[in-house]
Parts: sequence; C-alpha cells; structure tokens
Amino acid sequence: MQTHQPTSRITNGNVYQPLFDINMYYQKHKNRRLQGQEKLTWTIKVAMRFGFVSAIVCAKVWQTSRAKTLEFLNKLVEMGLLQVAKTIRAADGRVYVLTYTGAQYARELTQIDFPFRSAPEPISQLNQNAIMHDCILSLVLSLGMQNSNTDGTPNPLWQAYLTELEFKRLYPSNEVKNVDALVLLNNNDVAAIEIEHSFKRKQQHEQSILKFKTALLANQAGINAGANNGDGNADGVGSNKLYDKVFLVVTSAKIQQDTQRFYDQLLSEMPNRYDKKTKQPLLTELDAAFLKANIVIRTKFISEIRELFYS
Repeated sequence: MQTHQPTSRITNGNVYQPLFDINMYYQKHKNRRLQGQEKLTWTIKVAMRFGFVSAIVCAKVWQTSRAKTLEFLNKLVEMGLLQVAKTIRAADGRVYVLTYTGAQYARELTQIDFPFRSAPEPISQLNQNAIMHDCILSLVLSLGMQNSNTDGTPNPLWQAYLTELEFKRLYPSNEVKNVDALVLLNNNDVAAIEIEHSFKRKQQHEQSILKFKTALLANQAGINAGANNGDGNADGVGSNKLYDKVFLVVTSAKIQQDTQRFYDQLLSEMPNRYDKKTKQPLLTELDAAFLKANIVIRTKFISEIRELFYS
C-alpha cells in the first residue's frame, strides 16, 4: 500500500536554513535612535531579498504615514544605500533598489552572498512585469511575520521566509515549479506560498497541481540521497520533498471562488484520467486526498491587498 512520508521530512531543510535564519521581524522601539536603526536594517534586508522595497509595504509594516515613510526612504537614498526606481508598474509609481554600497551592507547584515548587478537606470535592475506581484508578495510575507492578536500580543503566522528570487537560486532547474516563497511555520513545517492575483485557466491549475505533487511527495530514496551537491544547489529534485504544504494566497473573493472550483474539479477528475506516455493515472486517489488536505487557499490578506494596491 502506498504511504506518504511524514511532513517533517523536508529533504533540503539544511539548504533553506541560512535564509530562514535572517530575522525579518520588524521590532518596535520607544527609543528613536533604535527605531531608526531598525527601519534601516529591515529596509536593506527587504530590498536585498525581493530586489526592491516598496514605500506602500514599509508604511503598512512600520505603521507610519506615507509622508514619514518617504522621508525615511529618501534619507537612505541620500546616504547612498538606495536608489529610486520610478515605474508605472508600481501602485504608487516608485520602488527603491539597492546601490552597490547598499548591497555590500546587506551582505554584512545577513552574511549571505547574493548576486548584485548595478545599472545606470535603477529600474533596469528589475523585471517590471513582476513588480506588482512582488509588492503583494512582500506585503503578505511581512504581515505574516508581524501578525498579532487583537490585544497586540505577537502571533506570527510563520517564523521566517525565503523569497522567489532565493528559491530560484536554489533550484534553477525547469523540473521544479518556481514558488513565490517558502515560509517556516510555527510547527517547523515548511509551506510554499503562491500569490493568486489573476484568473487562470483550468489547464494552468492542472500543471501546478502536478508540480506541487512532485515537490510535496518524495520517495525514500530521494530523502536518503541528501539534497546538496556542495555548491548550494539541490540534486535529484524529482525525488526530493521540497515543502510540506502549499498556501494559495488569493487577492479577491472572486479569484478565491474560481481557484477553489478548479481545484475541487481537478482533484476529483485527475485520478480517473491517464497519462498517455506512462498509462498511469495523473494522480492516485491517495495523492489526490493528500493534495486536497495540504493545498490550502488563504483569504486572510484580501482586504489589505485590495486597499493598498487596487483601491
């Protein structure tokens, strides 16, 4: 009888750990000097990990006005740590990217050596088509870290994260579905985050399900083989369990309903459909049940996303 490995058996947890060790919790201080230093280090780390930092996200996390937020970010520009990149792809018309000096400081803060390419035009450092998506992603990951109870007691949804940029460096192979982020949950499970901010065709969701299956279900040989080839990249990705579950973070109620409908249909239909090459079902009944339990649609951030990016 087919069984699945326990959710705690992430093949490549040691590969993720240096990135999970970067503290991304924004700590409030009563002392203005300490608060300024906290804003500075948090901003530099965010810009490093996402490729840029958004004033919209900073204002939300810091709980400061837009004017105060821009004033602080522009001070970092004057210090030579950031550059302004103006673009119509950002909800407020601008994002901030690291300078060479800022990148060096980010390496010192995190002890992570990440690739950095300076350019005469700051906006050319970025994929402009992904700016809105990545702004939303940075908001979601940050708010999950800053989550609190109604009385203000910290109650983070996850302890740490790594971003899509970092995931792609770990897994450059086309065999692995790029995910928007990974988060380390409070029970030490690792969840993939996917931002669903547009309507997708049923076939696109089917392709995602098959790639999630590969990443979520590992055979014992892959686990015993280990994950790292010595240069930070993973080997044998087809047999490695890369994360324990998937959170589909939707940006509207309509996208939630559409996504839920397609996933319900596909997880019901795919065990009864066969791959033309292998003559095997696209999913076993056990696979479908496992995926249904471990692919979760999250609606928590809809109101903040709509208010900040679509209002």
